Amino acid sequence: MNEFFKNQTVIFYVFLAVSVVISRLPVVGKYFIGINTMIHETGHALMALFLSGKVHKIDLSSDTSGSVLTSTDNKFKSFLVSVIGYPFSAATAYVFFYFIHKQAYEYVLFTLACIAILNLIMYVRNGYGIFWLISFLILSGLIFYFKIQILLFAFVLFCSFIILSDSVLSAIILLFISLKTPKAAGDAKNLADFTHIPAFFWALLFVAFTLFMAYKSIISFFPHF
Repeated sequence: MNEFFKNQTVIFYVFLAVSVVISRLPVVGKYFIGINTMIHETGHALMALFLSGKVHKIDLSSDTSGSVLTSTDNKFKSFLVSVIGYPFSAATAYVFFYFIHKQAYEYVLFTLACIAILNLIMYVRNGYGIFWLISFLILSGLIFYFKIQILLFAFVLFCSFIILSDSVLSAIILLFISLKTPKAAGDAKNLADFTHIPAFFWALLFVAFTLFMAYKSIISFFPHF
């Protein structure tokens, strides 16, 4: 087992494959995609707070979707709140892979736990969202409590791959939605309303940025790539 975890190439492709496969499973997959949903919606919330706005509530749903209700005092700030979700998820994955490369696995776990606690205490009030956050915190607490290094490494790497792979896949899905039904294109639709630039343009930017951050994440994991 230790020899396996020393082979970075094997680790990368195995965990990438596992994260993609698990994320497509009916029940388990939707549960773990909730990690990226939490990060995505938290990005919107943090941007609103950074711009002196308000976060009224966050919903985390069982179908992996999420929503955040915020208010700001001008349209430009609202634009920034809308644009940050996909980039924030992809950038978070990049930071996590950097921590993993530095073997700072606890930093990843601690960051995820803090985000979950923040959401649980301050913003999430829907039933499934509360259940998801509590169960994720219990799971994270158990991982930390047993202090099994290989288990900790595997868990934070899996979570990081879920965030990375789903940020890219969800952006690509958004791109197709923006072509077929632009009014259902979520953040891209909101940005189109603000700017009068087609939702497809914004979705394409999200895809480009998430792919760039995926590349940067690979570089972090393989520093000599």
